[in-house]
Amino acid sequence: MKHLINLATVLLVFLTVSSCKTDTKKEQETKEQHTDQISKKDCKDVHWSHHKGEDGPENWKNLCDGFSDCGENAQSPINIITSNVSKVDTLIAAKFSYGTSGVDIINNEHTVQFNISGEHNVNLNGTDYKLLQFHYHTLSEHTIDGNYYPIEVHFVHKNSDTNFAVLGVLFEEGESNALFEKYLDKFPTSKGSFKSEDIIDVLSLFPENKSYYNYKGSLTTPPCSEVVNWYVLKTPLTASKEQIEVFSKIMNNNYRPIQALNSREVQVYNH
Repeated sequence: MKHLINLATVLLVFLTVSSCKTDTKKEQETKEQHTDQISKKDCKDVHWSHHKGEDGPENWKNLCDGFSDCGENAQSPINIITSNVSKVDTLIAAKFSYGTSGVDIINNEHTVQFNISGEHNVNLNGTDYKLLQFHYHTLSEHTIDGNYYPIEVHFVHKNSDTNFAVLGVLFEEGESNALFEKYLDKFPTSKGSFKSEDIIDVLSLFPENKSYYNYKGSLTTPPCSEVVNWYVLKTPLTASKEQIEVFSKIMNNNYRPIQALNSREVQVYNH
């Protein structure tokens, strides 16, 4: 009888310990799931990359809730097929009110960017936008008839939180680029910045002919918000072979793959 009582006691203790372990495991799993849910919603410290892998462009939409637009249907960049663009009479020439800016260059590990000082505005088909910054990609993000260009620069403008305009300018190999001649060796090759008291004339960074392709799309980096009116200029700028090679090493293929056009229309304005 005493033996049976001892056996029952051992069994009770075993069941109690097992139950505690199970409850602890469930609590841990619930805590981990809750942490995952929080981290999924919070994009603040989420790492993303332009290169293939878990944090690459194909997975941006899954990295956190705030990046979900990266999987939507009006994404950028696109391949512009020149034979399919629509010629319309409603588009007009861009009206620039640009001035001069100091030089403030930053490498944020995704691109090399010039932050702008002073007031610089452009009117695009009746809407005013303020220039915030311009930055670079290699290769180009947009393609023309399936062809990549070695460099593309984006001039990012804002009207409101839901209305941005980005002017994209392509580069081809040719004559040396004056801005690169002066600052390419100052571009930070890793995270960092360079400032100068020099003054640059911002409008001089555009080609003389400002004919453009226009379509509605998104930011080309997370969160990929579909709030952008894109104006991709038809006339490319030039940079020397040596400049392109140096620049490409710094940028390290920081371009997003081409996205589907879906039901969108690309229009063209010829100056």
